[in-house]
Amino acid sequence: MADNITKAELQQALELHALAYKDAATVAITTADGVNSFSTGKAGEYDVVASSVSVPATYDAMDVTPAGSVNLTAGTAAAASYDKTTGITVATAAPEEGASATYTPAGSVTVTNVTVTPSSATVATVTDAGTEYQLTAGSAVKGSDTKSAFATEGVVAAIDAEDTEMLVFTTASTADAVTAAGDVTYTAPQLSGSLPTFGTESVVSGITSASATASFAGTGVIINATPTYTASEATVTQPTFTAAFEGTSKSVTPTVATTVSAAGTDGKVTVASETITPTLQTSEKTPAVSFTAVNA
Repeated sequence: MADNITKAELQQALELHALAYKDAATVAITTADGVNSFSTGKAGEYDVVASSVSVPATYDAMDVTPAGSVNLTAGTAAAASYDKTTGITVATAAPEEGASATYTPAGSVTVTNVTVTPSSATVATVTDAGTEYQLTAGSAVKGSDTKSAFATEGVVAAIDAEDTEMLVFTTASTADAVTAAGDVTYTAPQLSGSLPTFGTESVVSGITSASATASFAGTGVIINATPTYTASEATVTQPTFTAAFEGTSKSVTPTVATTVSAAGTDGKVTVASETITPTLQTSEKTPAVSFTAVNA
């Protein structure tokens, strides 16, 4: 005969805990979602190739005007003397042998024996201007067309609106049609007038030669001017000046006119090795767990 075992005794004998009576449960876990990205150069020695660059060779010329002011200070006066001119005597005299006159008085020029020989040529001339050209407009006139009536449709049959058993015939309608076209009368435009009439004439086309004899009547003289003066003393108030400049400085950037190409020197770069420890990106998640009964 089996012994009666209570539920509590059975749980204790099977060592069942609270999870044995659950259909589902949750538990918090930490998962790794990724690794922080990083980049680094490969350790070793690298060749560096120099490139050419343009550097200024010459600069454009610049005109710089300083800003400021100049102060003038008057000094001592200076004394001077001069010869005072009191008059001028003007006289004329005949030029001596081998000398040229400096002044020629007014005279007269006589021209004689003038001979001109023209050359001629024949050119066309207009002897009659002619008559202006005029254009008389023409016209086009069309005569009347001959028309006659004609039927545009046959006999029209329709059911009477009041007696549906009666068929009503209506006379076909007519319209006018052209049976013969009218005559067209055309008058052409007329041009009237005449060209000018030309002739010939002999005209002067140039001067072949020309000659003349001229003579001048006058007497040349030399004009002499002799000044007379008296020595006199005079004082000129003309101070001496001392100048001082006060201005402000200004920075000026020159403009490059030409450049030259300058190349650097090739070299090497050594990259040392580097130890990198990645960092995990984690997050906490709570998955759900379900339990299924297992039949013995």
